[in-house]
Amino acid sequence: MTDLLTVSLEAVFDSIPVGLGVVDASSRIVLMNAAFRDSLGLPHDAFPAGTPVEEAVRASALRGVYGPGDPDAQVAAVMAADRTRPGRLRRRTFAGRSFDLYNTPLPGGSYVVSAVETTPLLAARAEAEAALTQTSSALANVRIGLAVFDPQRQLLLANPRFAALLALPPDRLVPGGGFDAMLTLMESREEYASPDSASFIASLRTAAFGPPWTMRRVRTDGRSIDVMIDPLPDGGCTIAITDITPQARAEDEARRRARLLDMVLLNIPHGICVYGPDHCVTMVNDTYNKVMHGAPVSIGESLTTIIRRRAEAGEYGDGDSAAVMAIQTALAFNHGHMRRRTRPNGITIDIRTAPLPDGGHMSVVTDVSALVHAEADSRRHATAMTTMLDNIQHGIILFNADRRLVASNPVAAELLDLPVSALAPGQPHAQVIDALRRFGHFGSSADSEQGAREFMKLDRSKPFGEEITSPSGRLLFGQSNPTPSGGWISTFTDITHIRQAETELRRAKERAEAANQAKSRFLATMSHELRTPLNAIIGFSDALARESGTVPASLVKEFSSQINDSGKQLLSLINLILDVARIDSSRFESDAEIVDMGRTIESAVRQIEATARSAGVTIKRSLQADLPRLRGNGRRLAEVLSQLLSNAVKFTAPGGSVTVEAARARPESTEENGLFVAISDTGIGISEADLERVFEPFTQLDDSLSRQHAGTGLGLFTARAIVAAHGGHLSLTSHPGKGTIARIVLPNGRIVKEAGL
Repeated sequence: MTDLLTVSLEAVFDSIPVGLGVVDASSRIVLMNAAFRDSLGLPHDAFPAGTPVEEAVRASALRGVYGPGDPDAQVAAVMAADRTRPGRLRRRTFAGRSFDLYNTPLPGGSYVVSAVETTPLLAARAEAEAALTQTSSALANVRIGLAVFDPQRQLLLANPRFAALLALPPDRLVPGGGFDAMLTLMESREEYASPDSASFIASLRTAAFGPPWTMRRVRTDGRSIDVMIDPLPDGGCTIAITDITPQARAEDEARRRARLLDMVLLNIPHGICVYGPDHCVTMVNDTYNKVMHGAPVSIGESLTTIIRRRAEAGEYGDGDSAAVMAIQTALAFNHGHMRRRTRPNGITIDIRTAPLPDGGHMSVVTDVSALVHAEADSRRHATAMTTMLDNIQHGIILFNADRRLVASNPVAAELLDLPVSALAPGQPHAQVIDALRRFGHFGSSADSEQGAREFMKLDRSKPFGEEITSPSGRLLFGQSNPTPSGGWISTFTDITHIRQAETELRRAKERAEAANQAKSRFLATMSHELRTPLNAIIGFSDALARESGTVPASLVKEFSSQINDSGKQLLSLINLILDVARIDSSRFESDAEIVDMGRTIESAVRQIEATARSAGVTIKRSLQADLPRLRGNGRRLAEVLSQLLSNAVKFTAPGGSVTVEAARARPESTEENGLFVAISDTGIGISEADLERVFEPFTQLDDSLSRQHAGTGLGLFTARAIVAAHGGHLSLTSHPGKGTIARIVLPNGRIVKEAGL
């Protein structure tokens, strides 16, 4: 029975998961369970009962159980331990595992040694220490100042940024310090000597740790900080301090720009009314209601209500008000458009609408009554001038810079005894001289060729005149005068009857002077009507730059300079708008002349080559030989080419290239029936969504505050209008980063049919 009990106790002892070893009073092993042997990495039968403890310790030391060192010294240290008192003997590591050994004395001098594995505990502690190190490092380097206070308002921790943002010595903020002590320290600092600082500290002192609390402060160095107190579940709190200087300055700048915009809107000589996405008025300046006197609008009114009221009042003309209202409300406001109408009170207004990013739109009205009257006067004077040139008794021939005949009046052919076909527009100067030679203007056949060659060598950049005798015997006075464009104008006067010629010359001079005075009056009126209000804006900005106030003088000067620049830009913009208005309403001749497209393209390329070279951009040509001549407005077509080439060079980085192509469309082609010109570049490109938007007036794709490329946003709009007036089409294809291709297609009907073709 005793043996059975003993076996059962040994089995129980051996199954305990904690290592246990029993040693008697003579320091011999009485019992050692499997878990203890496992902690030593020993087999089950190692160190049987009766084995001296010193022998077992020595064997363990030799196996490296106690780590590196002298085994004899390790044995001596273990055996010297006092076994009569409980305690932890040592912590040891063996085969990657850690154990703590505990000594428990028993009656009679024996004792029990237990081995408890601490491997997971030590690993967890190492991980926690690493995490704490990382957290401490993060708190030390985070850009936000952070402090934690306990429920008794005592400081638990604070990172260096917290003290720096409060302008406090970091060594004065130590754990255990009180919140009120920190505030007292702040009161002693120079940073908090101002009255608003005292208010800031008082607010902190009375702030409760319960609800969240936020306050903003501007430091003496100009930086802005936000102080935020958030409660903790235990009754303490965290205080976070953030340097929000960039955001605060951006807010100030936004407010300044808003005030600037309000000032511009108040003084701009155009009526502006802004509608929100719900088509209700959100903003209207005083000028709008002045221009629309008798039909005012107010904030909050809907567009439908305004149109109904104006239709019933006859603002849009005679007719059924319901029908008129239907027409007006059907206008689309998702894209810009312009129209002109005369109000019931007799003034003429231009109305421009443009969509806004929020889904609303803006309406701009301008009183153009003076301009309309001036344009009518100008047209009357132009008609009178044309009539005068057709009927004047002087022959006039105009040549351009390419030495080609641009225009002539019938009198020139009559006085020179030439057929009208000999002075057809587009002919080279040499061909005109040859016609004069063939009709006897340079004497006999023996010396006529020499006389023609000498006449070709004359310097046309300087004025000169001489008397000549026509083959029919008329005495003519011929005069050549250079034109600003590089060409010249030749005039011929029949002075056979000198008195009659002198009288006619005086009359012509008087009529020319009258026309010039009328032109000067027209320009003076334009200058007064358009420049005077703009000069008021510029004058106001100059005065503002000299004012002083609470705002720093440097900022005041900056505002005034911006207003000044805006006024000057607006002045230039209005001049360009007038030109756009003429093009958009087709008030220019699109069949004015025969245009040599090859020469026109070459001239445009030559004009841009210097700019391209300075920008590091290569210009390439691929022009079909013998490009056909077109009937059109050469100057306007040259403007289109110059605009497209300028854009291509401007938006191409150094090292890139611009290629100009031109060719007659293939006979079997239907899409390109006529002449096409393509200008391609390797520049920044345009996204597909913006390909049509760039043709809208006043459109710029780079809306950032630091735009790299200047411009009014009217170039492509004007170019497309000119091409459309010639019956053609201008389109763009592009991929961002890969360049853009501008393609002009002019219809076959514009091509001049050459003889034999």
